[in-house]
Amino acid sequence: MSSNSISSGLLIAPIQLNIYLGLFIYVTGVLGSIGNIIIYRSRSLRGRACSVYLFWRSVVDFIYMNSILLTRILQKGFKIPIMTRYEFLCKIRQFGSSYGNQLAFTFLALATLDRIFLAHRSPGFRRWGNRVPLAKKLVIISYLIWLIALFHKLIWYGGAANGKCEAQPGFYAYFDNLFGAIVTCLFPMIVLTILGILIGRSVHLVAQRRRVVPAVTNDGGTHGEQSAIQKMDVQLTIMLFLDIFVAMISFLPYAANLIYGNITGNWSKSALQVAWENIIGEIINLLSYTFFSTSFYVSIISLTGFRDQLLRAIRLKKPKIMIHSRTGITINKTAQIQ
Repeated sequence: MSSNSISSGLLIAPIQLNIYLGLFIYVTGVLGSIGNIIIYRSRSLRGRACSVYLFWRSVVDFIYMNSILLTRILQKGFKIPIMTRYEFLCKIRQFGSSYGNQLAFTFLALATLDRIFLAHRSPGFRRWGNRVPLAKKLVIISYLIWLIALFHKLIWYGGAANGKCEAQPGFYAYFDNLFGAIVTCLFPMIVLTILGILIGRSVHLVAQRRRVVPAVTNDGGTHGEQSAIQKMDVQLTIMLFLDIFVAMISFLPYAANLIYGNITGNWSKSALQVAWENIIGEIINLLSYTFFSTSFYVSIISLTGFRDQLLRAIRLKKPKIMIHSRTGITINKTAQIQ
């Protein structure tokens, strides 16, 4: 079947997908990243190691949306030859795509580990949870490790002189495909699956710990603050569990499509099959960006106080102060902003 016999709708569908679906993911992702950056730097959350990781993940998400996804929309949607015209942009985008992907995955994994340690029965493990100085060091180490591991893309990607942006043909192209399938897709899936199981158990343990907390305390009224902190810890743990679920449904189809492309790359295919594979491939590739664009909305769903925290952080809602009465009962009052 020749391309002339294929409907124009099938041929133009990948372009339309990159414009409309791509722009939708881009706008929601940028707004969500800004919201996350604001909230994780708020006074109530920035003292947690988990928030350190999630803050830097939000920064990565914001940069990823405005560089990797935006250039994809311009190149494949509006047909502006950015990567295929400028060699350095080709190299930077290929490196940045993998770099941002691995950093976002690493920060999510570290935040999840922090929650797992905090919920562990063993005091020795709990001692490793919520260590903010350690979290800041691990963020820097993560940036350096993935910079070294992915630096090869800045050297052996190119082809803009021939109107392409691809790995150098031969052994490196094979290595890059294998590296992408294993390191970028399969390895994160295995790690996130294990962490998802562990943090699922952590949610149960933290919930049990909340149930055994006495309802009334006589220690000067600190129970209200402790209860609020414990509630936030449970919600952060649930949020990370949902984040891992989103990551799984974002990465698995992408990994499967990448492996399928490597296996069937040299097969003989009809023009109709190629057209449908292009459409399905574009949908899968675009939906993989939901890992970077949905964190804010997962937070809104799983954290009951997230919207209030956001409104307070941007000064649209008056902050609350805690007042302890003589009876030990904690009372919430709204502070007056002068």
